[in-house]
Order: sequence, then C-alpha cells, then structure tokens
Amino acid sequence: MNFGVAALSEKGKALFSSLWSAAVELGSSAYGLEKAVSVKTDSRGLLNARATEGTWSVPGWLEDERGVLSLSQPPVSVTQSVTLGNWEAWARETLRSDQGRATVQPGYFGLQLGTDGSFEAWNDTFGFGRSYVVRNEHFVAVGNHIGMVSLFSDRPLEVDMYGCDVLSQFGFWPEDVSPVRSVKRLGPADVITVGPDDQVHVHRYASDEEFYGYREAEPDVDAVAASLAVLTGNAGEIAQQSPVVHLSGGQDSRVTAAAWVAGGKPATIQTLGTLQGEVDIAEQLVAALEPERSLEDRGITHNITVPNRASLSTFSIEDRLQQAMLMWDGDFAPGNLKAAIRRPPARNRLTIGGANGEVMHGIYYSTESILKIARGLDHPVRRVGAAFPGRANTERSRPAAMEFLEHQIDFTRRLGQHDATALNVFQMHSKFRRWINAQLSAGSFILLLNPVFVRAGMDLTPEQRLGKVMQKALSRALVPQWEDVPYYKANFEESTTASRTRGIRTWDTSPGSLERLLEERTAWQEWFPYDVIADILEKVRAGEANGAHESTLNKAYVLDAIPDHVGALEQRRHSALSRV
Repeated sequence: MNFGVAALSEKGKALFSSLWSAAVELGSSAYGLEKAVSVKTDSRGLLNARATEGTWSVPGWLEDERGVLSLSQPPVSVTQSVTLGNWEAWARETLRSDQGRATVQPGYFGLQLGTDGSFEAWNDTFGFGRSYVVRNEHFVAVGNHIGMVSLFSDRPLEVDMYGCDVLSQFGFWPEDVSPVRSVKRLGPADVITVGPDDQVHVHRYASDEEFYGYREAEPDVDAVAASLAVLTGNAGEIAQQSPVVHLSGGQDSRVTAAAWVAGGKPATIQTLGTLQGEVDIAEQLVAALEPERSLEDRGITHNITVPNRASLSTFSIEDRLQQAMLMWDGDFAPGNLKAAIRRPPARNRLTIGGANGEVMHGIYYSTESILKIARGLDHPVRRVGAAFPGRANTERSRPAAMEFLEHQIDFTRRLGQHDATALNVFQMHSKFRRWINAQLSAGSFILLLNPVFVRAGMDLTPEQRLGKVMQKALSRALVPQWEDVPYYKANFEESTTASRTRGIRTWDTSPGSLERLLEERTAWQEWFPYDVIADILEKVRAGEANGAHESTLNKAYVLDAIPDHVGALEQRRHSALSRV
C-alpha cells in the first residue's frame, strides 16, 4: 500500500482530515496497516504499509533532509550495478529526477513529500505500477487502492460503464479507466507535481515514441543481454530470499531464467509439472548448466510442482470475490477467482517468470497465414476484434469495445506502426499494462519490462518474431549451452486434457458457482445474456466446457459485483463528508 494526498483549496483542507481518516480505515480493512508509517500535515499526507519489507532487504520509505520518498516496491536499476549497501543513496538521488527515473526497471510507482510542502507522484516508464489518481480543484490523491483514492472525488461515485463494457469483451480494463468513473490510472511516465503554493503541474519523463515508435533498426541483442544481467544482479542483491524463477518448455521463461543465471544470483528454478513435455525440456535445460559449474556452486535448485485441487478449492467464489473487491476494487484479472484470494503474506519470496515476452512473439499472428490476414486489414489491430468477436456478450456492450479498438488503432498509427508490430504494441501497452497479476503483489518482478529489452523487441519485424529470432539470440548470449535444447508448446488437446484431468476450472474449485450466478444474481446480465451462462452450465454438465467458458463465468462474477461495490464506496465517501 502506497498512498498520498495533497489538499489544494480551502474547502479541500477543511475536508482533508475526515477523508484521510476514512481512507486509512478502508485501507486497514483491506490489507492491515499494523506496520504502516505515515506523515500528515494540515494539507498533505503520505502513507506506506511497509508491506515490501518481508520480500526486499531495502525499505520503501526513505527520509532525509529533503523530505520523504514513499515507494510501492523498491526500484531496481537497469543501467548500473547497485550493491545492497549503496542502494539507499542511489535511490534518494535517482528517484528525484526525471533522468534518474528513466533508468529504473518498471513495475513500481513513487510518492514524494518535500520539507517545503511540495508533493509529487510518478509512475514507471511504461505505467505498469498499480497507481490511481483523483484530481480536482480540491485534491490530488494518488495510491494503489482505488477505494481509498475514490473518497477524494468531488462528485458522487459512479460505475465506469465504458470500462465495464470493454472488460466484458476483452477481459481487461481499457486505457486509464478504472471501475469508478472519477478515478483514473496514472499513465506511463506520468508525473504530477503540487508545489508549496498548491499549484498543480503534470508532465511525462518518457514518450511512447521512444519505446513503441516505428524505426528501421536491428535489435541490439548484446545490449539487451547486458542490461538483463545487470538487472537480475541488482534484484538478487536486494531480495531477502533467493527468488523462485519459473522455467517451462516455452520461449519466454527460458529467456528470463537465462538472464537470472547470467546475473549470478541464487534461485529456486520451478517448473509446473502438469505437462510432461514441459518437465522434460526444463530438466534438460537445468542439466545443461552442470558441466560448466555445478548447480550447488551456483546456489540453484530445481523443483517440479503440481497444483493441488484441494488448496485451490479453499473458499467459495463468493468469498474470493469479496476479498478481491476489498483489495482491488474490481480492477484485477478475473481469472484470479479460480483459486482462493488472500492478503499478501508478510514475508514472501520474489517470483520471476516470462511475462511480457509477447513483444518477441507473433501475438495475434502466430503463423504466416494469419500474418497475411492481419496485413490484409486496413489496420492490423482490427485483428483483435476478430479474435474477440463478442459472441457471448450483450449487443449493448459491443460498441464500447469497438470504440476502444479505434482508440488503439489511432494510437499505433501515431507511432508509425502500420504493420503487424502494432499488435505487439497493443498487447503490451493496451492489454498487458492493465491485466498482469504481478501488479497485485510486491513479490513479483517482471524482468521483461526492461526498457532495453522492450525497445529491441519492438524493433523486430513480424517475420523475425515468427522465426523466434530474439528468443534464440538472447538465450545464446546469456546461457550458450541452452541453444541446442528444443522448445515445447502444448497443443490445444494436451492443454485441455490436462485442465480437465486436474479439475481446476472455476466450477471445479467452487462447485455450484454457475447455478448460483443464474439463480441469485442479475447485474451481470448487462454484459452477458442469461442464455449464454445457462448454455455454459449445460456444457459443464456434459464435460464439454473449456477455458473460454471459464473466462466468461469469471468476468460475469466480477462485473456483477461492481455496481454494489461502487455504491458502497459512495456511501463511505458521503459518510466521511457528513462528519465535517
């Protein structure tokens, strides 16, 4: 939890203490603030739950003669090696300038309160830090809990129907929209500054063109490999425990595991054991490290894990949803509902996987024939509309999805992206930025958000992506002995059979969830026809349901909960205002 407020007007200053107390009370109920540290004046406030200190060896709250820095997660340099002993001095200097912030690995956001009363909030280069803002004539409020931030709105809270409609179609929130209409996501490289005189200024320290813009350049694989090695070394330096590094038979986790090995820090390499092909390839990769230097000398162990249906089945979907709404206010990947949802543990091991490797893939154009189809459209991003045709949704919700796609087409055109690489920009900037689960925990670290890696990935041609050019080159540069080990990717039948055999779909881990949705809830019918959910129930009973049906069920539960949740937040806001 990282939260800050600046009151701007006389009215805002009069309301500040009551609203601040209500926000802290809400945050405490969601996460517990027993270890929190805060500072508050008559018009400014910062609060940090210090929840990262069980995962990282460095603090998220830094004080000096210039003021306070409050961080959602300890940032890590991608350009220089930083030792544990030097980290605090590096952070105090680096995070107070635009130039310094541009050298930091994305995945965090920061707040600053100066001794002169100045206030500042900023997001990481790509906007992956989970941070939300309410800005009006009375307040600037920024934090990673939507409900807390929403209390500082200057108008009654309403559901953002445009965002809900897009979520129902695509499974993620669009652009900088949140479930609450007056609460927006802090965008990529956004900086909001409030001076001692309460004047507000907004700017960005990096541009979309810098990382996503079209240019004719060969990817600099050596620069990427060097930056990834620096990054993993720095992350390992400040992690309290050796991280869990995921390794499958696929492309992306191989790159991240290779980067971690090259960084020279200890780790537990973990492979999901549900598909034997994944296990076989992962074991070959780990064994290939031994001749040069033993796993024991490297501090590396390899574990194979299998999901336990009993552990996933803890709590009903209604209980999971209640906890998810309390912590995340509806802005989370609906697939989280398939398993128990709990507060993040006080002590946690860092986890690292292959997330964001999609910039190296033919995303939405996995074959040459599909690439040809995408290129035959007036713009490749229209391929997304074909991939998500909205057949399971109400007709009313479809126009918002099409409007969203038009926005993304305009965005990629402005970047000069007219070929299929526009789909990779869409995947990272428009989808992944709003969907990734790593934002929900301080224990996840996304190596492949490295800005050097992203720029190189966007420089690939679509043909190079289909040929896996960058994955192979990076693995070769980082761990040469992995070059001859093949990749493994399960086909549809293997994946479906494995999921059915394990019995870990949402209707397996929360029996009766479909029946209760049909019989006890109605708000979801704004987005999904009753007959669609009833048909899914029949398919489940016949053993014919698949992941797409599970996705629809999970989205329906999330969307069903949002109207009442926003209404409850408005009641809380109104109550806080009435106490003044």
